[in-house]
Amino acid sequence: MTQTPKTMRPFASWFVSVYFIAVAAYSLAVAFRFDPYCLPLYVQAGLAAVCAVGVFTLKRWSLWLSAISLPPIIAIELSALNFSTKLGGFNPNWYVLIANLSYLIIAVFAVLSLLFLADKRREFR
Repeated sequence: MTQTPKTMRPFASWFVSVYFIAVAAYSLAVAFRFDPYCLPLYVQAGLAAVCAVGVFTLKRWSLWLSAISLPPIIAIELSALNFSTKLGGFNPNWYVLIANLSYLIIAVFAVLSLLFLADKRREFR
């Protein structure tokens, strides 16, 4: 009987995988709830889901796909924040404040994910 080798996944790959899953779920939830015809949200969700699977399995292609897809994720979230703050300010009520903070959190975690991926790039095969 042969044993399959266990791969110890570093914290960075767990963090980035969970981040991408959260971005995919958030993007689909926002698209289905508010604007079902918003194509960038579906593209963002699809890229994030594929990147999450690849980063979790530590595949080399996912490192490059993540590095390519993180800047558009940051751009989409910051442009949504820009649009939202121009319409009503940063904090006109609790719902808008929560939405604006979610855009900021996604953008900040995207930068952290990019740094984690750059740090652990040698562990991807």
